[in-house]
Amino acid sequence: MRKTIANKLYDTETAKPMGNWQRGYESDKGYISETLYLKKTGEYFLHGQGGSRSRYAQRTAPNTWGFGERIIPFSNEEAHAWAENHLTESAFDVVFGDVPDDGRLTSVTLKLRASTAEKLHRLARKDGRQLSEFAEEIIARALD
Repeated sequence: MRKTIANKLYDTETAKPMGNWQRGYESDKGYISETLYLKKTGEYFLHGQGGSRSRYAQRTAPNTWGFGERIIPFSNEEAHAWAENHLTESAFDVVFGDVPDDGRLTSVTLKLRASTAEKLHRLARKDGRQLSEFAEEIIARALD
């Protein structure tokens, strides 16, 4: 599915699926399937789909509902909360890294020059890591 929301493109074909949760069978009216995606820009979004009695149902005619799907942009906190509630512990660790029991993640918003942000994204991808994990390591080294 491909959708533009608030002038941002979300595409399930180009984003990386990070985890999936399903309830029921596709033939069930209450069936739900949700997949958390990570864009190359480091942004998360949820692609949800479901039967005629799910939150993703779409109106097909007056008083008639059918299978539907939707894309929902997620903040880092929303993605973290969704994964915490819908993924196994090992799947969560794959997405967000192993978080120590006493460690808490805090969201920080930074404005960087476009060239710096592009370089940071490129190096994180080259290293096969998430942008937040890569940036945290760089910042931690600089603060030591």
